[in-house]
Amino acid sequence: MNLFGAADYLNLEYFFYKILELARSLLYLQLPFGVNWADLLRTLMAIIAIILITVIIYLIIRIREVKQTSSFLHKEYFEVAEEKRENTRWQEVLKHVNGTNPPGWRLAVMESDSMLDELLIQMGYEGEGLGERLKKIDPSRFSTMDYAWEAHKVRNKIAHEGLNFNLGQYEAKRVISLYEKVFQEFGII
Repeated sequence: MNLFGAADYLNLEYFFYKILELARSLLYLQLPFGVNWADLLRTLMAIIAIILITVIIYLIIRIREVKQTSSFLHKEYFEVAEEKRENTRWQEVLKHVNGTNPPGWRLAVMESDSMLDELLIQMGYEGEGLGERLKKIDPSRFSTMDYAWEAHKVRNKIAHEGLNFNLGQYEAKRVISLYEKVFQEFGII
């Protein structure tokens, strides 16, 4: 008990009963022009439902438009990215190997070997040179490893024998095609 002699608890049942009693009295209260609260409430709910359905339909249409636009832009972006994938260094290699200048053929092989070396460094392989890096590669992760070795051996002959190594255009193109297979495996070209 408190100072005023009332109970120290809140009678929730009584509280909710009073709310229900108020709601019932409002439903039967007549508005001007003979409109009933219940009818007015039903009408307002119907209007709100129509507005919400309209908004939902509008949003569905807009979402579809945005998806179509974004898929178009997404497709366009990747088409542009594929066009940009063209490796300018590789284009120079091809220009040299397809030329008529024998030093250009040698340069094409040397440049391709340099690109392979950079690729292996980017992939995290360590070693003193390309040969050591190639030795550390797991063949199951590098299906074109034999091509890389064969091409690298020709590059070593060019580097160590110099002009004494006879490199024809046919052999240069064959070696470049080996490098090309390796680079295609890893998406460089």
